[in-house]
Parts: sequence; structure tokens; C-alpha cells
Amino acid sequence: MSKKAVQPSQDDLDLLAELQDWGGPAEMSAFEAVMWRAEVDPRLRSTTTSVLFLDRAPDWERLVAGHKWVTHAVPRFRQRVVDPAFGVGNPVWVEDPDFNLGYHLRRVRLPEPGSDRQFFDLAQNLAMTPFDKARSPWEATLVEGLEGGRAGYVLKLHHATSDGLGIIQLLSRVLGKRRETANRPLPDKARTRRTAPTATEVASRQFRNSLFALPSEAAGTLSTLTRSLNRWVRDPEALQKGRDYLSSAMRVLGNKPVPGSGLFKRRSLSWRFDGIELPLTDLKAAAKAAHGSLNDVFLAGLIGGFSRYHREMGVSLKAMPVGFPISLRTENDPMGGNKFAGSQYAAPLDIEDPIERVRHIQRFVRDTRAEAALDIMIRMMPVVTRLPLAAITAMTADFTKAQDAQISNVPGIAHPVYMAGAEVTHFWPFAPVPGCGMMIVLMSHNGRCCIAINSDQAAVTEPDLLIECLRAGLDEIVALGATSTPSKK
Repeated sequence: MSKKAVQPSQDDLDLLAELQDWGGPAEMSAFEAVMWRAEVDPRLRSTTTSVLFLDRAPDWERLVAGHKWVTHAVPRFRQRVVDPAFGVGNPVWVEDPDFNLGYHLRRVRLPEPGSDRQFFDLAQNLAMTPFDKARSPWEATLVEGLEGGRAGYVLKLHHATSDGLGIIQLLSRVLGKRRETANRPLPDKARTRRTAPTATEVASRQFRNSLFALPSEAAGTLSTLTRSLNRWVRDPEALQKGRDYLSSAMRVLGNKPVPGSGLFKRRSLSWRFDGIELPLTDLKAAAKAAHGSLNDVFLAGLIGGFSRYHREMGVSLKAMPVGFPISLRTENDPMGGNKFAGSQYAAPLDIEDPIERVRHIQRFVRDTRAEAALDIMIRMMPVVTRLPLAAITAMTADFTKAQDAQISNVPGIAHPVYMAGAEVTHFWPFAPVPGCGMMIVLMSHNGRCCIAINSDQAAVTEPDLLIECLRAGLDEIVALGATSTPSKK
């Protein structure tokens, strides 16, 4: 007698409804299309890599079952990308009729002794391997054999799928909150099926749209301009807002980075993964002592570390170009996808006082967020996607290679989470380095600050020294909180 199928609970049904649209609409945004297409230059690959340390090896059968559930619950994980012919229109996500979970989920074992450095080396090599673009652009690898009976897990996702916040939105919902959490029953296919176009349908629709795109866009632009002129004539306040936006756009687009450091000028195809761990309570105490945010003191600590690195290398530098994203997400935005604006900051290496560095950062962030045209680059992306591919890659490379570092802070999961019976002890969020010298991301995970440093090996020639200097800069910031906390007698 066959076993009766386990019916999903109401919580499972609610979760399925929430995850159906993870990743956004079938058609990529213009911004995501630029990331996808710019990879014709291999230095601009946009692979995000989540590196998780586990306290033990998870049960393999449960791990496979959990991934099978996710690929049914989240349609994006069973979809591949179709790029319309001649680049007319944006790439579209379509169902992969040949989807094979066994290809996307792998299992390897480290040779002895199974050190953390060996695991990072393996993860960075996995991250540097390009996706097969005929398949869904994600891969997951269970890594066994770490010292002390531990294990690891590496999740590769293309950045066009989601930014860091979207990844956390997903994992916080699918990872278990208890070690012995049972696997969810597979959802009903009829309930999780989301209509997606076929490759033929995409090509046909994109072709039809391209025939009328320019006339309709021109008519739309003229109509918008006419409405704006009428509104400005009737409402002087609207006219002033229009002027303010144009002025803001000129400032944002005219904000050129300072010249890059000679130490970080070279670029290659090779990445290196490193990590620095800090207690979240220590960084919060430093933020409180400095009257700033956690992000303020995080940036101030890194800048202090960069200053040390230049001194150790015998180089005098007043400022270096640093980029960091500012999230544009709202509560109404779907999970997954990408919605952020980039900013360019002349990081002051000549400010020795860490509190003064915090104030400098606060002024920059306040002024940047006040710009009405902060989203101007996002608004321009539909125009950029119509340029020849060579022009897209050249523009993208010019923008990213001018930055010595990109720095980000992603709120993580505040409570313990488990994967097939194993607890996730550390979550290292390695972002890509698409043309810049290094990418540094902080993620808070269950009381820990995991700071993931992905550096271009040609840009950072002394990685151990850089990590030592960054750690010293962060320790200097943490000491602010320690000195401000009264000692207990």
C-alpha cells in the first residue's frame, strides 16, 4: 500500500505564497540586464558566493530533500536566462525543461587537515568558475572534512538573480530554526507553477516589441514632457522640484572619484577570500560611543586599516576611492532581485582620529541620501541597455575599475538557523569584484559580525598584511566602545 502524501501545514502554504515571486518578474530590469551582459568581459563577472560554516556535517538525504523543496517552492531556481537576439529587449527568465538538481547540488571533501584556509581557497575557486548560461545560474556545494568534525556549504548565485538583502530574505525563511526540523512536504505542482514564457515566445515577443519600441518610446517621452511642461506652468512648486532634480542629477553624475591608489591599480581574473570576525555587541558598543550607526563605525574602521596598509607599504596617500551601495528597497518591493544605488566616496586616509572619521562619513552619507537624483543611474539603465555591447562593457568597466574598494553592510539572521541538522555558525557573504580592487561585506549572523573580503589578487599583492591592517583598524574602533563602558567593580 502506498504511503499517504503528507499535506502541507498552513504555515507551509503561507511560506509558499510568499516565495512564489522571489527574484522579481520574468523580465530582468535594465540594471540586471547590464550586469548579465557585461560578463562578456570576464573581469566583470557578477557571482555572489555565500560561504557557511556548519558545526557538523548535515544529513545528505535531508539536504537533498530540502533543496528539492526550494526548487519547487521558488520558481526562479528552476529557470534559466534567455537573452533576445541582437540584444533587443532585456533578458528573460524561462522554465528550464532540462533542469537537473544533481547538477546544481554537489558534494566534496577537503583533504586533511581541513583548515578554514583550505575551505576559503576551495570556495574562491568555485566562485571564479563561470556559470553554464544554458542552465539556471546557481550552484550549491556541501564541503565535508573540516577540522573538528565541522562542514561547510557554498551557495553561488548570479547577482542578476538577487542582491544580498534578497538572499537573506530567502535563507531566513527556508533554513530551519531548530536542529531537528523536519523537511517540508513537496508542494503541489499546480500550486507552485508560475507561467513562464518559452524561449520561442520570448524571441517572438521581443521582436514584436522592437518594431514599435522607438516610436512608442518617443511618443511616451513627448507626452511626459508635455505633461511636465503643463504642470510646471500651473504649479511653480513643481517647476522648482524639477529644477532641484536636474541640479541633483548633475551633482550625482558629476561626482568623479579621486584617483586610485597605486597599490591597488592592477586587475586580474583571480580572487582571494578572507574573513574577519567581530562580536556584534562590540561593534554596537563602538557605534554608541561614537554617536553613529554600525555602518559608520564599520567604514571608519576599514578606512583606518587602509591607512595602516599604505603606511606599511611605504606609500603616502590622502584619500582613496571607495564605493558603497545605498538600498532603495521599500516594503512593497518583492523579495529578491536588485534595488540599490551606488555612491562614490573619497575615503580620507589622512584622518587619524577615528571619531573624526566617523563624522566625515556621516556628513557624506547624509548629503548623499539627501540627493533627489540618487536613483539617476537606475533611471538611465534602460538607455544604457540599448547601447552596443562593447559600449556597455566599457562603461561598466570604467565605473568599477576606478574604485579601489566597494564596501557593503547587509543585515543578517539574528537567531540560530540549521541546515539538515547542522547549525550555521558563520555566514560569510562574498560579493563579486567586477572590476574593482576588492569587495568587503559585513553580515551580522546570530551575534557575530562576519566581514568577508574578496580581493583581486593582482590588486592586493600582500593579502595577509592587508587583513592584519584591517583588523587593527577595526580593533581601534572597537576600543571606543570598550573605553566608554564603565568597568564593573
